[in-house]
Amino acid sequence: MEKIDSFVAWVVALTEQYPVIAKYMTTVSRWVFVVLAVYILVRTIASLLSTRPTPEVWGYLYVENGVSEPITHWENLIGRSRSADINIPLNTISKNHCLLARRGDEWLLKDLGSTNGTAVNGVRLVPDKRYIISPGDEINLGGVKCILASISIEESRNNEELRRLDKEPISPWKPMLAITLFQFLTVIQLIISMGTKVPGMAVLSFLLLCVLMWVYVFVFRRLRRKGYELEMIAFFMSTISLAITTSSAPTTTFKQFMAIVIGMALFIFMCIYLRDLDRTKRIRPILLILSVLLLVFNLIFGTIKYGAANWVYIGGISFQPSELVKLAFICIGAGTLEELFERRNLYTYAAFSLFCLGCLAVMGDFGTALIFFVTFLVVSFLRSGDFSRFALTSVGAGILGLMILRFKPYIASRFGAWGHVWEEAYVNDAGYQQTRTMSFGAGGGLLGIGAGNGDLKYLNAADTDLVFGMVMEEWGYVIAVLLVLCIVTFSLFAVNSIVAGRSSFYTIAACGAVTMFTFQTMLNVFGSVDLFPLTGVTFPFVSAGGTSMMVSWAMLAYLKAADMRKDASLAIAGRRFELEE
Repeated sequence: MEKIDSFVAWVVALTEQYPVIAKYMTTVSRWVFVVLAVYILVRTIASLLSTRPTPEVWGYLYVENGVSEPITHWENLIGRSRSADINIPLNTISKNHCLLARRGDEWLLKDLGSTNGTAVNGVRLVPDKRYIISPGDEINLGGVKCILASISIEESRNNEELRRLDKEPISPWKPMLAITLFQFLTVIQLIISMGTKVPGMAVLSFLLLCVLMWVYVFVFRRLRRKGYELEMIAFFMSTISLAITTSSAPTTTFKQFMAIVIGMALFIFMCIYLRDLDRTKRIRPILLILSVLLLVFNLIFGTIKYGAANWVYIGGISFQPSELVKLAFICIGAGTLEELFERRNLYTYAAFSLFCLGCLAVMGDFGTALIFFVTFLVVSFLRSGDFSRFALTSVGAGILGLMILRFKPYIASRFGAWGHVWEEAYVNDAGYQQTRTMSFGAGGGLLGIGAGNGDLKYLNAADTDLVFGMVMEEWGYVIAVLLVLCIVTFSLFAVNSIVAGRSSFYTIAACGAVTMFTFQTMLNVFGSVDLFPLTGVTFPFVSAGGTSMMVSWAMLAYLKAADMRKDASLAIAGRRFELEE
């Protein structure tokens, strides 16, 4: 630590002795920041969205009319409906007739209460009950005979060849070098601007983040993993977060770094845990109970901060239980295709959602309640079937009514200033934060006035709820827009992953996670510039705050689990270490 403090003192002395050098370094750094940021994101985003996996064929279903239907998913809905994975357009087949699923080396068949029933080798199946079947078995679907067949050895080899021909993800080394240089210049810029106000622990935090990034990639490269675009984007955004924290509250930078470490540990743990669907399904009841206990604990011991009682203090450490519940909310909402047709699973998720929204209503946390509600609607849409569409819509309407009743006074005050913050009645009252955010943010221009040079940081919640304005002021419009583009990229990646998704669980979980990321970013960005009412939510990966950072990294695991590119996901067993799928 003494060496780091000496380095800071040396840089400060050098800039004081040669102010012209400091001036030119600052000017050059701002341009270099933008060039590096554009390079990092263009490389990673282009690779992430252009390298799509080739769907694998796991088997075939031969129908008696001579049609051969390839089985390309772990879970396949068979029926007359056009949305069915295996569409058999015959009147004797129900719209959602049965479910064919692959678990390891086993095939499972489940009749979904079809009108004309399902039989295997002449034995009629009991509706809604799993049956293990084998390739070669004759499946009778409402009088239509089908045969389940495995792929041939030649086809298996062809699949492997097609996978080898897929476009490889970019090598991580050049983006990592760019991020490392970006981190170094950030530290130099902070020291030039803030001098000895930058503590050694803050500089150490940047150094350790750099080391953590390189160690992470080296370790998983040794395990023959590829495709680190998601993590590179998260590292870039986390670097901005450390810079924002150092500028606004230098003594808490190391605490923010530790939140990144814990978040990455959760990310890796969740990626590995999500490999096994059955194991993931078993833990969901535990997550549900823990979430209920956390929210009840918050209701009893929560402390009001910024108008909402969503903070809990234990031993001098503060955290937001509702942020942790986000992880469980996504996991409980996601489900395998089989579970999507179970009413009990539907009722459980609907009741849990209603409970979460009710607790957030009592806490007065309007922003988080909106995020949960929008995520609930998206997940409900992805889960919906004939019966569930009605049930989930009814519950959604009830939740919305509860929110309106609970938040009516709160909404009135927020919406009263919305769109009028520059008017005399609001400019120094309800619109004070937004007018200052827009004023200081506009002063940043394209390149910003430099890390640590901004004045918005002296405003309450500048580094959390108003962080977009702080980024605009100190880093410029270009960096601020690129940060938003990072979140947009996550969303596009989740949509692309649906095509080759292994299971509806991974697809729904990824879409649920990006819904939270996207809507939370919208509330933060648009709220700070008066396009939305100011709701007081953080910008994922960027805002200061330990709980928000940890949960952002952990939620990234749901996206990583949906990455089906060859050897790109930690959530799929690889060649060097074989775990269950």
